[in-house]
Amino acid sequence: MALTRRQLTRYTLSLGLAAWLPARLRSSQAPPTPPLVTPTSLADTLTRQVTEILNASPKLDLPETQLLVPTYLGNDQRRYYGQGTPEGLNLHHRFYLGSGISIVGGTSYTWSGAGWTGQPTLVRDRGRLYLVIGAYDHQLRKIDLETQEEVWTYRFDDILKGTATIYIDEAASEENRIVILQGSRLGINKSLASAFTPSFRAVSFRTGKELWRMNIRRTDSYSRDNDSSPLYLGNHTLFNAGENSIGYFINSRIDQRRPEQGFFVPDIYKELQLYEAEDVALYRGNLVAESSPARWGDRLYLASGGGRIYGIDIPSQTIVWRFRSGGDLNGTISIAQDGKLFSTLDREHIPGQGGAYKLDPSKPDPDCVDWFLPTGNVRFAEWEGGITGSVALNDQYRAPNTPPLFATNAIDGHLYIGSQTQVTGERVPGPLQQHQYNTPIIIFKERIGASISTPIFTDGNRLISAGYNGVHLFQLNYDIASPDDPQALDGGQGQFYRISVEKIASFNLGGSFEATPVVWDGLVYLCSRDGWMYCLG
Repeated sequence: MALTRRQLTRYTLSLGLAAWLPARLRSSQAPPTPPLVTPTSLADTLTRQVTEILNASPKLDLPETQLLVPTYLGNDQRRYYGQGTPEGLNLHHRFYLGSGISIVGGTSYTWSGAGWTGQPTLVRDRGRLYLVIGAYDHQLRKIDLETQEEVWTYRFDDILKGTATIYIDEAASEENRIVILQGSRLGINKSLASAFTPSFRAVSFRTGKELWRMNIRRTDSYSRDNDSSPLYLGNHTLFNAGENSIGYFINSRIDQRRPEQGFFVPDIYKELQLYEAEDVALYRGNLVAESSPARWGDRLYLASGGGRIYGIDIPSQTIVWRFRSGGDLNGTISIAQDGKLFSTLDREHIPGQGGAYKLDPSKPDPDCVDWFLPTGNVRFAEWEGGITGSVALNDQYRAPNTPPLFATNAIDGHLYIGSQTQVTGERVPGPLQQHQYNTPIIIFKERIGASISTPIFTDGNRLISAGYNGVHLFQLNYDIASPDDPQALDGGQGQFYRISVEKIASFNLGGSFEATPVVWDGLVYLCSRDGWMYCLG
C-alpha cells in the first residue's frame, strides 16, 4: 500500500481582490440603506463590474509583477484561495508531475505527483501568468499557463512536500528580484546525523537558478525536513519554520548572502525553539513543525507538532503567547477578519478527540478558547481521527452583511461547514479533557471520505473539497430567516440567513488528493498522488 504523508512524517496579489479594487467600487458594496440582494447576486455583480473595468480601461496601471497567490492559503492570514467562480469540475487539461524516490526507515519508496500541502502558487510577471509547483519528482517547476509548458525546473535532493512562498527583493538584480522559497525532505543521501542538510532553499523565479540554501540543523525533533511555507515580513526579514521545530528569522536580501561549504547561505537573525523541555519525553521526537506561520499585525502565530501554539512578537522576535492545544498539530492557523485564530489538531497524544479550535489570542491559556469542534475517532492509515489540514474561512468571499463561515475536512470522512461566531449552547470536553468548551453551529456535514486536504471557498459562494475519494464542488444558498430559527446565522447588520448546501459537481478520476486546490479565473488547479496536476472547471 502506498504510504501517506503522515506515515512519511512518522519516520523522520498578495491579499486578493480587495487589494486592488478601486475605492469607488469598494464603497458601493455597502450603501447606507442597501437593497436586499442575495450574496450570490452581489458577488456576481462585483465580479462583472471588475471584469468590465479591467477590460475597458487602459488607464489601469498594473505593476510589472503581481504576486497573485504567493504562498500557502494565499496571504499572511492564510485565507485567500484565488479568484473566479468555478462552474464545474470538468477536466480541462492535466500536467504530468512525475515520480521520485524518498527513503523512509531505510527503505526506498516511489512517490508520485504531489501531496500535502501541495498548493500551486500564481504570479503574473511581464504580462504572463505563471504557476509554481513543487512535486514528488524532486523538482520545483515554473509553468506558463497560457502555453501549458514548463519554463524551467530546479532539482532538490528529495521530494517536495510543502507549498512555495514568493516575495520581491527590491534590492536584488532584475533577474533575481522575484524569489521563490521552497522546502523539501532532508535528502535521499542525508540522515539525521548529517552535518549539512539544506532542505530549505531560495530560487530565482525568472531564471530557475539557486540563490541560497539553508541548513535545517538537528534538534530533539526526528525530522530535518521543511514543509512550512514561510512569510516575508518586510524590513528585509523572512520567517520560516523547519521540521526541526525551530523558527528562523532570516535576512531576505539576496545581495547579503554569504558563501559556505561551496554554496551561498542566508544570514539568520534569530532562532526560536518551538517546543518545551517537557514535550520531548511525551512526543518522543515527534516535535515536527509542519505548519506555516500566519500573521496578524506585529504578531506571528504558528502551530507546533508538540501540541502547542505560539504567538511571536515580530519587532522583538520573541515568543509572547502560548496555548497548549494537545495533539499533533499539522494544520496551518488561519486568522479571521476579527483577529481570531482557527487551528486544527490530529488525535495523537491526547485522551479525547481531535478537531478544530477557535482561539482569542488576546486572552491567556485556557481562557482563550472561544469554541472547540470535536471530530470522530476513526482509524484511517496511521491516523486515529482529528484534522490534519487547515480551517478555511469565507472572509475574502462574502458580502459585508452575510455570515462568516468556516469549513474543514476531517479524518473521520466528513466535510464540516459552520459558523465562525455562533455556538450551539452545548459544552463539549476539550482534547485533553481538562476543560469544557462551547461548540460551533454546524450548518452542513457531508461524508466525502477521509481527507487531509484543506477545502477552499470561492467566488459565487462555492466551496471545493478534495480527499482520498475525489474532488467535490458545493454551492451555498442563502435564504432570509427569522432570528428565532435555531439554524439561522447572523449576517451582522440585522439580517439573518438560513444556509443550505448542495453538491453540484464531482471529479474522481485523479486518484488520491492530499493537496490543497487553488482557483484562478474560475479554473481549479489541484495536484494528485497519481502523478498529475489537474485543471478543472
